[in-house]
Amino acid sequence: MTEPLTQTGCACTNRTFPQMNRQKLLGFAGLMLVSIFAHGSDTENLGISRGHDLLEPKIQYLGVGGWLVHWRGEGLLLAPSFSNPESFMGLPPLRVVANKGRIDKYMPEAKDVTMLLVGHGHYDHLLDVPWVMKMHTPKATLYGSDTVVNMLRSMRFENKTVDDTWTHVDPNRLRTVNTKIVVNGETWTSGYMATVQSCEGRQDASTPGHWIRSTGGHIRAMPIQSMHASHFLGITIADGSYPTELNEVPTSVFKWKQGQSMAWLIDLLDDTQPDDSKAKVEHRIHFQDSAANPPCGFPSPLPENHPVDVEILGVGSWDNVKNYPDEILKLTRPKLVLLGHWENFFGNDPGDENPKPLPHQDVTGMRKAVDRVVKEAGINATVSMPAPLKEVKLP
Repeated sequence: MTEPLTQTGCACTNRTFPQMNRQKLLGFAGLMLVSIFAHGSDTENLGISRGHDLLEPKIQYLGVGGWLVHWRGEGLLLAPSFSNPESFMGLPPLRVVANKGRIDKYMPEAKDVTMLLVGHGHYDHLLDVPWVMKMHTPKATLYGSDTVVNMLRSMRFENKTVDDTWTHVDPNRLRTVNTKIVVNGETWTSGYMATVQSCEGRQDASTPGHWIRSTGGHIRAMPIQSMHASHFLGITIADGSYPTELNEVPTSVFKWKQGQSMAWLIDLLDDTQPDDSKAKVEHRIHFQDSAANPPCGFPSPLPENHPVDVEILGVGSWDNVKNYPDEILKLTRPKLVLLGHWENFFGNDPGDENPKPLPHQDVTGMRKAVDRVVKEAGINATVSMPAPLKEVKLP
């Protein structure tokens, strides 16, 4: 579809602009507006935690949406991001490539990681994953939506030369979790993903999800249908999906598409009991990948009736959705609330000892909202907003 733009009173040639370019222009304008005009937060009022060299069990915040856990000889990794590209002067980027030197500098030891979980496909969650998989997590299998896998499969060709935009990704290490599969003669219409009635207009009843076990058997995870809060004026930048695998690696912010957003329910198990109904859960973690309208991402009912011990909440765009974080905290009633995706990731260095909050978000407001809900609902929880690369003890 094209829209002719004409000028009158001059000897000009009519020009046409593809619809996609207009959408990108609108998206970029939005990125600029939220960066320039929206309010930020005072770092001093955030109560940032800076734990390090803690004893296991613990969880390490890697920055943006990345988290790392080591458990019983295995590791679990939630999509790490270190590159943090910018356009200029700390403004959001248009072209994005992984900064492999920075990844190598800041990615912690993770060779024991067997599960790499991805909640959605935006660049700040997926751009660094290929290099992390190749160089830092050789045992990891990635689990994500069909869109996430289809973007990463653009790097499946072995005969290409590694450069700034390309790293080989072994397609055998990629698993789609939200598409129809048949298991032991039973059809799982949404794959492993639990669906949620009323999430993004879903009218059908909710359907239970299915556990995915780590290769070592001490960790299991279940994806839950969720959504992504809008960035501005009800618009979510780079939404949409890829139904088939790509042949070219995305290098534009707008081509790293969101796909199906998912929360994750994660269990750290005491043993390798193969019967999920009998497995003993030591720690249960609920990871709300991005802020979402209730009941999107809600783990209800809780499998095996085991409560949530740790709730991880994304701060970005938290005030663009309704009843967040109130409803999710009242449901899960965790012992520990972790706040992530709170710091500025436009050109920042993950090792900065004084990380700045997202410039277009009321991060302080989110922290106060969590503290208020915990107090009013009588939830006996510790609340922590760690600095990137810092650690928090598991309850």
